[in-house]
Amino acid sequence: MNSRVRNIIIGSILGDGYLTNLTMKQHSRLWIKYDNRCLPYLRWLHREMTPLGVGLIKGKKGYHQHQFLTNSSQEIGVLKKLFYPRGEKIIPPTIGQLLVHPLTLAIWYMDDGTLDYRDKYHYNALLATHCFSRKDCERLTNTLSQNFNIKASVCRCLMRSKLKYRIYIWSQSMEHFMRLIRPYVLPCLAYKIRKARQQQR
Repeated sequence: MNSRVRNIIIGSILGDGYLTNLTMKQHSRLWIKYDNRCLPYLRWLHREMTPLGVGLIKGKKGYHQHQFLTNSSQEIGVLKKLFYPRGEKIIPPTIGQLLVHPLTLAIWYMDDGTLDYRDKYHYNALLATHCFSRKDCERLTNTLSQNFNIKASVCRCLMRSKLKYRIYIWSQSMEHFMRLIRPYVLPCLAYKIRKARQQQR
C-alpha cells in the first residue's frame, strides 16, 4: 500500500468508511458508500483505491446510494485491529502517528465536515464525530493541535435525544485549516470550504 492510499484510507475511517470483519488471514476490506449526490466523490475514491484492487461501483437496492469494496488486504487488516479492537470504531491512542497528512484531514472533512459561516461574526468548521466518545474526540483535538497547529474543542450536542460529541475548529485556526485542506477538496464538495458569496466578492 503506498502512502497516498494509506492516507486516504485513514481519512475515510475517521469519516464514513467502514472496515469489514477480519478474515482467517487477518485481512480486511474498505467499504465505502455515499448518497448519489456524492457520486463524483465516490468515483474519485474508487480511482484512488485502484492500487489495492477494487470491485465495481454498485447501486444499493432500495436506497439512493452507491457503494464499492476494495480487495482484502493485510495492511487494511492492521488498521481494522487499531480502529475496531472490540468491534466498535474508536480512535486509537496512536492516532498521532496516523493522522499526519493534510490529505487525510481533507478526506475526513469532506466526509464529516460542515462549514458554519455567518456574515461578519462567525466562521468555523465542525466535524461530526458523533460515533466517538469524548475521550476519542479529545485524542483527535490533541492530534490536530500537535500535528497541524489547529486549535479545536470538543462540544456536546443533542442528537436523536442522545448526547453526542463533535469537534469545533476555532476561528483563529480556520484560515490555516482551510489552506491545508483546500488543495485536496473536490469541486463537488467545494461548498464546504467557501464562505458566503458576499465575503468572496
